[in-house]
Amino acid sequence: MALLKFIRQMIVFHSFSINFNIAYLSAGPRFAKIRHFIIGLIIAIASTVGPTSLASAQPIASEQTLTAAFLYNFLKFTEWPDDAFDSEVTICTSIKPEFEELDAILGRIAQNKPVSIRRIAYNESLNSCQLLFLPREEGIQHIHEWLSAAAGKPILTVSNVNDFLDAGGMIQLNNDGKNLSFSINLKYARRAGIKFNAQLLQIARQVRGR
Repeated sequence: MALLKFIRQMIVFHSFSINFNIAYLSAGPRFAKIRHFIIGLIIAIASTVGPTSLASAQPIASEQTLTAAFLYNFLKFTEWPDDAFDSEVTICTSIKPEFEELDAILGRIAQNKPVSIRRIAYNESLNSCQLLFLPREEGIQHIHEWLSAAAGKPILTVSNVNDFLDAGGMIQLNNDGKNLSFSINLKYARRAGIKFNAQLLQIARQVRGR
């Protein structure tokens, strides 16, 4: 079983490198800072792979798969106010488009609590959400309205839409076609009582509001 797990992780690592351009990330001293974060991503993705062989391995690390892994790690590297949680830590996202890859982290542990996934309709309550992911398909107008609904609540807001930080979001996922990275706006996080682990800040592409 240990050998099978190792093989599965190596398969995923190969796929990860194709989609994430690991050579780019590993160049220079920054790799020492992001190594553990990348390992966390790989493990999160690896857990979604069923038993397979090297011969049948196919690239699996799509942008959505990596996005799900990033969201899981954001949960682990973020600090919320003590009263922000009940028995679970909840990722909320819009009903459409479908984001089935997110189900891979359902039940995993973050903040010493199981992760739950909640797909919500527009104008639905955000009271049980700790992380709100807004896909670019929502459009910037709807995203502005989602952010208004989340304002003043201890909710980590994340999106892959351009200019999300300018709109009032906390973490923006960036995809230049070769690399998936993220930027952070501390200003809006502070307003929500949210803090980020130093490791997360070190590997961010950009950090505003220091």
